[in-house]
Amino acid sequence: MPFLDHLEELRWRLLKSIAAVVIGAILSLTYSKEITEFLTYPYKNAVISLESAGQSSPLGAMQQMFDRWFQSAVAVLEPVTAPSPADTLGAQTPTLPPNRRLQALKPTTYLMLSMHIALLGGLVLALPVVFYQFWCFVTPGLLPQERRLILPIVVLSVTCFLIGALFAYTIVLPTGLLFFLSMEPKDMTSQWAVDEYISLVLWMLLGFGVVFELPVLTLFLSRMGLVTADLLRRMRRYAVVVIFVVAAILTPSPDPFSQLLMAVPLMGLYEISIWICRFGGKRRKKQKSEEEAPET
Repeated sequence: MPFLDHLEELRWRLLKSIAAVVIGAILSLTYSKEITEFLTYPYKNAVISLESAGQSSPLGAMQQMFDRWFQSAVAVLEPVTAPSPADTLGAQTPTLPPNRRLQALKPTTYLMLSMHIALLGGLVLALPVVFYQFWCFVTPGLLPQERRLILPIVVLSVTCFLIGALFAYTIVLPTGLLFFLSMEPKDMTSQWAVDEYISLVLWMLLGFGVVFELPVLTLFLSRMGLVTADLLRRMRRYAVVVIFVVAAILTPSPDPFSQLLMAVPLMGLYEISIWICRFGGKRRKKQKSEEEAPET
């Protein structure tokens, strides 16, 4: 295709992706209150856990969190028993102390907060369309056997993004919140701005969703013959430096703890990518040998 035709196709692909994001943003804006409660739940859970446990040191807070995770895993394996009426009546929903509640510092805080939630929610809902349009734009430059990978790669791309966001929400975010909250003195009033907290959560979910696309990208490049497992092994020492640079760029806060929380999973993904690249290289060599085999 001529260069101008490529630009025209790119324009239509972008318009279709933007239209999908706008539709998803409208749907997310409708449920912005529920999404806000979902995003603020890790903060409330971390504050209540620290208040109930009385932990003030970061190490004590981490140990308390790991013990709670272990108890939750054990409870899942145990048979479920119905609560008695007395337990149901006696159960109370814990509330945040006044000095730990999120607050709005500007009149337009909740308006801008709803816009941010709607934008990211629309992007998440439109992920299948966005990934499909991207890979369709790349398809004309691929071989016929490589074009068959488009649909599996789209499904894998969406799945890896959601796994990364879920990993950040369930593991990284609670760990970071407990660490930061446990470092605050008890005799000080610490009220976080709700817009800064939501921005932290959204950037963390988006950042982990992006970095979890590394295995998908590696699989695609290995099937095209551009990356090999031996090359990734030789570049491991340089990759570690690049990983920490990427973690410093993608983490919303410049502290070393947040960067470490993203760099460690990213290094694990790099090792997984080596095995994926090895598997993809074997499949490519097998297909190439079958194509070059003389017909009988």
